[in-house]
Amino acid sequence: MDCRFSHTSPSLRNLFCILVVYNLAVIHAPLAVATLAIQSGLNGKDHPERLEPVYGGYANPRGEIVLFAKDGAYRVNFKSQTLQRRPPLNPGAQARYDATEAGEHFEFGSKTFRRLSHEQIVGICVSHRFRIISVPVRS
Repeated sequence: MDCRFSHTSPSLRNLFCILVVYNLAVIHAPLAVATLAIQSGLNGKDHPERLEPVYGGYANPRGEIVLFAKDGAYRVNFKSQTLQRRPPLNPGAQARYDATEAGEHFEFGSKTFRRLSHEQIVGICVSHRFRIISVPVRS
């Protein structure tokens, strides 16, 4: 569609073009803070690593670290150097997280969490090579 604007009253074509332009201007894509190197091999065999962009993370009241990836989250176990898949935050918790500055605390429910700073996330990602584990679901 030709989106040249006239100086007369807006036509339907011009209104459509304005909406398209404004919609394109508000597209927001989060930027990765760091990248996790995830080992794909078992028993120390050499396999190519998979790189997973990390967009944020938090520490829960028990001191567990959770990092946000594109399609979910990972709980980090530093001792075993493993990642356990977790669901993404629910909308209420995500809103609290988004409203909190990096390095600050936020409350959700009756618990206090700490949003990790970008430096902390980078430190976690570069300090280890992790592998993903699956944990059986309890019934």
